[in-house]
Amino acid sequence: MSGWASVATAPRDGTPVILWMIADELPPEIPLTVGFWTLHPKAGIGYWRLFGDPPRFCSDRQIQGWKPLLTG
Repeated sequence: MSGWASVATAPRDGTPVILWMIADELPPEIPLTVGFWTLHPKAGIGYWRLFGDPPRFCSDRQIQGWKPLLTG
């Protein structure tokens, strides 16, 4: 998992990160999935909101690892 951190250490403050999804055997070579951790205000439940059209949602169980967004 070169450069990939455990999802357990991912930021939970709304910072967007690159995610390695559990369905992918190998880590992506280019960032394909980007999302951020958010809380449902009424239920108090946290989940990953994935950018896309339409946006998707997932839990830690669906993610193998994470990396910070590339900066340039």
